Amino acid sequence: MDFGLFYYCQGRGVPHAQAYAEMLDQIALAETLGFGECWFAEHHFTDYSLLPSPNLMIAAALQRTSRMRFGNYVNVLPFHHPLRLAAEAATLDNLARGRFDFGIGKGVRPGEFTKLGLSFDEAPEMTEEAIEILLKLWREDTAAHDGRFWRFPELSLRPRAFQRPHPPLHMVASRPASAARVGARGWPVAMHFTPTDVVARCVEEYRAAVAARTEASGDGPYRPRLLLCRETYVAETAATARAEGALALQGFWYLSSLAPPPLPGEFSDARLKELTGRVWGGRTYDELAAMGGMLIGSPDEVAEKVAGLAAIGVDTLLLVCSFGGLSHAQVCRSLELFAESAIRPRQRVR
Repeated sequence: MDFGLFYYCQGRGVPHAQAYAEMLDQIALAETLGFGECWFAEHHFTDYSLLPSPNLMIAAALQRTSRMRFGNYVNVLPFHHPLRLAAEAATLDNLARGRFDFGIGKGVRPGEFTKLGLSFDEAPEMTEEAIEILLKLWREDTAAHDGRFWRFPELSLRPRAFQRPHPPLHMVASRPASAARVGARGWPVAMHFTPTDVVARCVEEYRAAVAARTEASGDGPYRPRLLLCRETYVAETAATARAEGALALQGFWYLSSLAPPPLPGEFSDARLKELTGRVWGGRTYDELAAMGGMLIGSPDEVAEKVAGLAAIGVDTLLLVCSFGGLSHAQVCRSLELFAESAIRPRQRVR
């Protein structure tokens, strides 16, 4: 199993400049601890995520690291003209000298579409047309397009992408059927708010689809894999991890509800159940833990949970390490404890 980070960069009430600076410091620390990649969300207009232009964060993080790969889960394709996005991604690919991956998605927040004057119902069709355009621009010397949403005359993209034929393309999924559709394309797939037992079925369906594609057309340009995101917090003791982690988890879902700071100062299972209704169907802390919905605990507890995810075939675990009201110091210590208990023992085995 490989390890990486996933960031929302939530607006927890500190100055935004501080939030960005602390995130970059955490990323630099994580590379020294053995984390191999880092991904960012794209969201707009709320404190749920302060990353309306995550590619800017990638450009900054590249200057702080030497080995870590970067990408977005996801670039919301309906929000961007494909010509502009293709060129921006190719620029990042060159700045990164190939340490760059490209996540594809249609967007999940109808309110963001409304504020941008776009139709949420048209997002799937816009996404498929944008994928077609991106692939043509990256793969062909010249390309033209006349579609429903975008059209342009023959042109040549500048700069060309550093990786050939283009940066690895990733998509997200939440169910076995959608994971299999990504596997049929031969692309890596990422999951987040999915119970662990469902993740296990997704792994099976995804790998079967990848194998069928490989048998029919041969290996693709990059390695298919299944990545899983989990809110993760490690503290020296189980009691401390639960007390601090539960409050932070409640804060994450409070911001997910699009409520503004300040975050609630006390934890309530009833409040968490209310806040998790939209995504998890309404769950208490213990119910979420039983579903594998987060990784919160002492070093030994979290290492055991990580081993369980490796056993069902998760290729890469992405830690949502900074969420809710966790301070910078708490996040850094959690990363250090996670690396000591879950990453370094695996490195010694290798």
